[in-house]
Amino acid sequence: MAVRKKWAIPMDSYSKMIVWFLDGNIKTFYSLDWATSHSHSKERAIGLQRFHNKITEFSPRAKKIKIYDLASGRMIAHYESGQMLITLY
Repeated sequence: MAVRKKWAIPMDSYSKMIVWFLDGNIKTFYSLDWATSHSHSKERAIGLQRFHNKITEFSPRAKKIKIYDLASGRMIAHYESGQMLITLY
C-alpha cells in the first residue's frame, strides 16, 4: 500500500459544517485541520478557526449552520440567523 504524502478531505478531517442557506441550498464543508497540505500533524483548533471565519462570511446568507465531530457524530456548535445557540467545544 502506498504512503500518502498529503492530507485528504474528508478522510482526514476532524469535523464538518453544514450550512442551510436562505435561498434553499444546503452545503457541507469539511474542516482543514492542517496548516499546509504537507504538514506532519493535524490540529483541531485550526479547522475550527477556519469554520468560524466561514460562519462570519456566510451568516448574512445562512438560515442555519451546524458543526459536527466526524469521529463521534455529535454536534459541536449550532448557529441560527447568525446567533450561536449552542457550543460544546
